[in-house]
Amino acid sequence: MKEQALKQIFRFSVVTILVIFMNHAYGQIQRHFPETSLVGRLTASAFPEFVINGQTMYMGAGGQIRDANNLIILPTMLDKTGFIRYEQDIMGNLHRVWFLTEEEANQAQQEIASQPK
Repeated sequence: MKEQALKQIFRFSVVTILVIFMNHAYGQIQRHFPETSLVGRLTASAFPEFVINGQTMYMGAGGQIRDANNLIILPTMLDKTGFIRYEQDIMGNLHRVWFLTEEEANQAQQEIASQPK
């Protein structure tokens, strides 16, 4: 009986450790942005108004903002600026905004530089 209890504890411990490590591995996955997303620099925000590349834009209904860790930020709690990718809805309002990591920002700048002018 005692041996079975120890086996169950061992199995539970192994599964718990695997789940913990799996979560960290999942966080390392590279984000893939929609092809229609645009690159910009967010310089100011006062919900629902955002200034991207010097142009004032407004957050549309159901808009979503994600930080560099891919966690959702409530638009009213936003206090960051920096390089972003964003999508607009059919009305021209912001629909999704992703803050970029340093690596993603460098890749986005290279993407902009390689586009024909």
